[in-house]
Amino acid sequence: MLAPEELENLKQKLTKTFGLKILPKKIRAIKVNSSYHWQPPLFIEVGKTCAHLEQGGAGEKIIAIFESTAFLVCTPGHGADGGLPHFFSRQDVRRVFEAE
Repeated sequence: MLAPEELENLKQKLTKTFGLKILPKKIRAIKVNSSYHWQPPLFIEVGKTCAHLEQGGAGEKIIAIFESTAFLVCTPGHGADGGLPHFFSRQDVRRVFEAE
């Protein structure tokens, strides 16, 4: 997991890069039933590894999840150190688990 200041820096970077307003929620996990037929139902949790984020891709460690017009799932190679985060539409996210 990222330290609070690292999380805030990542949030600001994503806001600036994509022009999105990111909600102040601290999300621990999301349950996704994707509209992509190749993608199975997913439980994506910060600090855990998740497979099937992209077709044919290996499992990736989740470092942050943000909510905006869509849900942005960040891994070291997607959203954090480069590349686009994984985007999940609001209609595909069935449940949000906030951090305590």
